[in-house]
Amino acid sequence: MILAHLSDLHLGFRAFERRDRGRNVREVDVARAFQVAIKKMRDIQPQVVLVAGDIFDRPEPTQGAMVALARGLASLREALPDAKVLMVAGSRDTPHRPGDPGALAAFDSFPGVEAATARSRVVHLPDLDFHAVLIPHRSAISDEAEAVTPDPEARWNVLLAYGDVTSGEEGSGFTVKADEWDYVALGHRHSRLAVRGNVHYSGSLERVGPAPWEEAVAEKGFLSFDLVAGVSTFHPVAGRPVVSLEPIIFDPARKARLRERVREVLDEVPGGIGGKIVRLRIQGLGPGDLDQIQKLLHDYRRQALHLEVSLEDAPRAAEAGPDEDFADSLSDRLAARLGTPDMNEDVIRRAVEDAVARASHTVRGSVG
Repeated sequence: MILAHLSDLHLGFRAFERRDRGRNVREVDVARAFQVAIKKMRDIQPQVVLVAGDIFDRPEPTQGAMVALARGLASLREALPDAKVLMVAGSRDTPHRPGDPGALAAFDSFPGVEAATARSRVVHLPDLDFHAVLIPHRSAISDEAEAVTPDPEARWNVLLAYGDVTSGEEGSGFTVKADEWDYVALGHRHSRLAVRGNVHYSGSLERVGPAPWEEAVAEKGFLSFDLVAGVSTFHPVAGRPVVSLEPIIFDPARKARLRERVREVLDEVPGGIGGKIVRLRIQGLGPGDLDQIQKLLHDYRRQALHLEVSLEDAPRAAEAGPDEDFADSLSDRLAARLGTPDMNEDVIRRAVEDAVARASHTVRGSVG
């Protein structure tokens, strides 16, 4: 019995004002990631697909986002005609007006789809002896979720919920007793996280946060879970590359060096920066000094999908003065190697102290 677990699709997400055939490039990226995940499910062949909230990027999704979800569900039905799709609304899918179920409710009528948007819902699949409880965001922050319990007569009990579970027990408005469930599928966090062996956040399929470079090295994708074996498997989905570069340290005494360093760090990105989301960090450069590299940055911005320039405070200087313990240890070792410690100890100690002082000064005044 295999489950597929994905979350935080954020269909309709837009950023950076770059367009492809009239559509925002990042909106195209998140729709593509959803389709890639569906193609991977053809090989996995899950009996149940769990989608744990924030399916749309906003409570009133764009027409493009609605179409992306409809096409995705149609692709799922074609690839997995017998699979059931269970979805819960996240905070992004939930309108502020309590009586409004939101756009996700329209998909509850699709064949093979159960979409809980306002209240918790129980789904029982007799053919699979499978019992699931669906907790959308609105229920998770209300008292009604306290009554959620598994079915002791069912072979499999699964909880699908949207919320910030920070431990194995405490939930966002509800309590998760992990030992009572065969699997708990959670949404809300964009990073994959195993809270316990059977309690998981799958993470988002794309880097959809306001600072994508914070997840530059994190793999994105979805999970499958084998209920019989009790084993989860991560399935990566390649998204648009994000690069966060090591900071350049600006030296006011060597302003001309800045242009050279900017070229070096951007040109050394493996595979180039073309089409990528890039963050360039410069420490110690004031906003008024940025003009000297604006033309250079313009040339690189034409290559990247987005080039973010982050101006940061200069690093703090290390405290001056030699490390006496280090000097003592090193001088003793050198003296022993020379075989004449009494004759050379003072000379060696002075040399080591001078070397340490020079090294400290070099670190404080370096230009990245």
